[in-house]
Amino acid sequence: MTTERTDTSFLARAIRMLSAPIILAWLAIAALLTFAVPSLEQVGKERAAPIMADYAPSVRAMKRIGEVFQESESDSTAMIVLEGDQPLGDAAHHYYDLLIRQLDNDPTHVRHVEDFWSDPLTAAGVQSADGKAAYVQVNLAGNEGEDLANESVRAVQGIVARTPAPPGVKAYVTGWTPLITDEDESGNQSVLKITVVSIAAIFTMLFLVYRSVTTVALLLVMVGVELLAARGIVAVLALHGWFRLSTFAVTLVVALAIAAGTDYGIFFFGRYHEARQAGEDRETAYYTTYRGVAKVVLASGLTIAGAVACLSFTRMPYFQTLGAPVRGGHAGVGCGRAHPGAGGARGGRPVRAVRTQAHGPSPRLATGRDRDRALARAHPGRDGRGCPDRSADPAGVPGQLQPAEVPTG
Repeated sequence: MTTERTDTSFLARAIRMLSAPIILAWLAIAALLTFAVPSLEQVGKERAAPIMADYAPSVRAMKRIGEVFQESESDSTAMIVLEGDQPLGDAAHHYYDLLIRQLDNDPTHVRHVEDFWSDPLTAAGVQSADGKAAYVQVNLAGNEGEDLANESVRAVQGIVARTPAPPGVKAYVTGWTPLITDEDESGNQSVLKITVVSIAAIFTMLFLVYRSVTTVALLLVMVGVELLAARGIVAVLALHGWFRLSTFAVTLVVALAIAAGTDYGIFFFGRYHEARQAGEDRETAYYTTYRGVAKVVLASGLTIAGAVACLSFTRMPYFQTLGAPVRGGHAGVGCGRAHPGAGGARGGRPVRAVRTQAHGPSPRLATGRDRDRALARAHPGRDGRGCPDRSADPAGVPGQLQPAEVPTG
């Protein structure tokens, strides 16, 4: 077995000597950020960024109209659609008037109600030709995508839900802003599913390569700690007003933390196993691994963080939310660099010889990386232009019904 020592740096020696305290410190940081800070999804809801840019001419014109006509100062609107099995009669009108009164009694969430159906002169403009459907537009508080706008949508949905409709009449809350709210909630609910599916797929592929439950479990523990640290760091920074979040940013932080953490772990594990199978002892193999992989991991992390950080210079608020959170999340992924020192500083069984050498990411693992990066790029409910895509939403979300589906007379 080779015992010749390679050239070592002070940082490599320090990490090896302090490997246990470093690992315990990262575990403590991950636990503290997990249990002492609200979840990333909760912070994302409270610190949600608006969808539209305030400088856009159409948005400025919309807000100017609302200001001049004393209707609303925001760009959020919702439609309440009434649909009956038969032409809407007095019972439906009474139900409609009850809804309007409750909406007017909630100025915190409802800024203005365009009540055209109560006036016979304008009723035909918001009623279908067969008289079986009618709608009313509601101007909401808060800009689209922000927490206040989402809260306003839920308030309107609550009013409709707790107000009993007459037999044969149904009411729906729909429109652009409710659809965005439904998409955000669906996206937040899918984060856990993405995490579980990704971890399961990674476990399967790593087990096929390494054929060792212990090795795969250790690597997944590293990824788990990095993921918890990344989520916590982003949540703390957003909670204290360093930046705002979006559903896309939360999903991207999680997906990139899993993908990058797995890649970096594979780099370290693969190089360490190669050195051990070449006859190097544990300590020498550690220094060989650190010398060959640390700079690659550092360069890769800086490349990803720097590339995504450029989105901070965009003018669209939704794209701006991707820059700073990913930079903060990548700080947590760096904890994987200390783990090779733990293996090289202690005794244990030699790595068993196998016919297939463990190199860097193999083609089989490249498939996993591509999958994770595809998940990171995928934004639930958006088309190529960044606009809501109804075909991508779950069929059961309330905002699926659109006013355009109600023919007007």
